[in-house]
Amino acid sequence: MNANAWVGQISAPLAVAAGMLICFCGFRILKLTLGIMGFMAAAGAGWNLGLSWAPNNSGVALICALVAGVIGAVLCVWLFFLGIFLLGASAGAIVAAAFFNASGNQLQPILLVVFALIFGVLALVMQKFMIIASTAFSGSYLVIAGVLPLLKHAPDGSLLWFDRLQPHSGGTLGYVALAFWIALGLAGVSFQYRRSEKGDKAVRHEQQSATKGPA
Repeated sequence: MNANAWVGQISAPLAVAAGMLICFCGFRILKLTLGIMGFMAAAGAGWNLGLSWAPNNSGVALICALVAGVIGAVLCVWLFFLGIFLLGASAGAIVAAAFFNASGNQLQPILLVVFALIFGVLALVMQKFMIIASTAFSGSYLVIAGVLPLLKHAPDGSLLWFDRLQPHSGGTLGYVALAFWIALGLAGVSFQYRRSEKGDKAVRHEQQSATKGPA
């Protein structure tokens, strides 16, 4: 088993579990969400960096992934607004990659960066809406990215929609994955908004009760 297949088999169930948590509870557990997203993004970069240093040594890649993941998680939680920006930027990159793939066109790095920057800035400006939308669709992406390779019996560790060597939609299964990503993301947005509205109403009610004082 090569290193990519090994990391794919390990990371797929973790991605599904983390994705469901982030999709439906991302706003409520924002700091944990930022930590998870920071860890996963940095760990992926660390894994690839380790493989570039030692192509035949998965142990080196694993150490690099863990070290980078911890650093990424700490930075995203400690530097809160950086974490919010990166959360939005991640969602922007996913949106761009998904629709490039659905159209059958090759992913263009410059447009990927543009989408990421726009979504990152929007996340800082429109925090509640963008945090909920970004966590819902990023979580949905993690679920699809974890499930799809297992359904294809090819857990090779490649990133769904970000592989430039596979510019096409992937046939029927690819379109089903895109539709499920959108549906699950919308469900996550709806669920998180309802929970946040209930929480806001409860806080307002407590504030009004405290202001009125005992009868």
